[in-house]
Amino acid sequence: MADAQALQAAADALSAKLIRTRLDYWTLIVGPKFSKKDRQAINLSRHYSLQQIEYCRNLIFRRNFPIHKLFERSCDLGLLRLCADRISQVFGWRLHKRLPGKLSSVLERTEHGHHVLRAYAKNAVMRMYEKFSTFLRLEALSNNLKDFGLNKGLDNLDQVRRILGAVTDRFAAFEAQALDVHVDFPLFQRLALAIPRGGGKIPGIKLHDTRMLRLMEVLLHAGTKVLGWRSLDLHQAILSSFGLTPESYTLTQLRYDLRKMKGHGLLERDGRRYAYRLTYKGNRTALLFVLFHQRVCGPLANSSSSAALLKPTPLCPKSKPPTAKPTAPSTTSSNYWPLEHATI
Repeated sequence: MADAQALQAAADALSAKLIRTRLDYWTLIVGPKFSKKDRQAINLSRHYSLQQIEYCRNLIFRRNFPIHKLFERSCDLGLLRLCADRISQVFGWRLHKRLPGKLSSVLERTEHGHHVLRAYAKNAVMRMYEKFSTFLRLEALSNNLKDFGLNKGLDNLDQVRRILGAVTDRFAAFEAQALDVHVDFPLFQRLALAIPRGGGKIPGIKLHDTRMLRLMEVLLHAGTKVLGWRSLDLHQAILSSFGLTPESYTLTQLRYDLRKMKGHGLLERDGRRYAYRLTYKGNRTALLFVLFHQRVCGPLANSSSSAALLKPTPLCPKSKPPTAKPTAPSTTSSNYWPLEHATI
């Protein structure tokens, strides 16, 4: 999609007045003709009505791969969670025993076509499906506007658009709440690749790089939001926070790490000053790196090492189990009392 905003503006400009003008023009050309005498004898007028109306909301992606992942996951959860009460909430109706029509969700697929997730309620249908290669479409369809308390006159187009737009918004909110899916976004893989810059390359940022993790954790401090960090102050903060010596982590190594983060768009300078702060992308990436190590890798490594320590060492097949004679209690032990002197 070259210009999504221009397409949305054109869709919003399609008003009832504009549609009526074009319909009057074409019905005059292709419709039956009446003489002036007939028109004077009978008050002739044309009335246009909405018999079946569809309102869709397109989620536009730059690439195709997130759409299929999202759609598969939403279909799994939709068939499980789209029950009668949820469907009635999406369409904005109160659920009662005398509600006409059917309330159901189904996953359909036409021959040589895409899968379509449908939710039926009264004479209306809510559909979700893939469109083209980068569209995920949410579509509300109504075959009888009386279900929404409206008549089918063309003058009610703006109100119909507002009501069906609210239906698609509620369905999208339901999917966003139920979905909460993390697609296979290769962030770590992209950051690990080197970036060509001039005649050389800027090295990638590895997930297991301890130096980068320490730097990101210090940069996430609230002080970076004001004036940023200078190299010397940042170096001292890292040394004091992690108990390092200047020989184990030099200022040259810090500047090398800052150059890598700046090359990947995670760091920026404060104007002309040699002070650095995280960008919006850098904040999210640094949080992802630090929390991944603190919440995932750390507990997993700790549990694995604890399980390895508690696991008994297997014996050799030819060896015999060790035998030891029970040791008699010693009277010189500080934790020993003769039975006759013990009080319970």
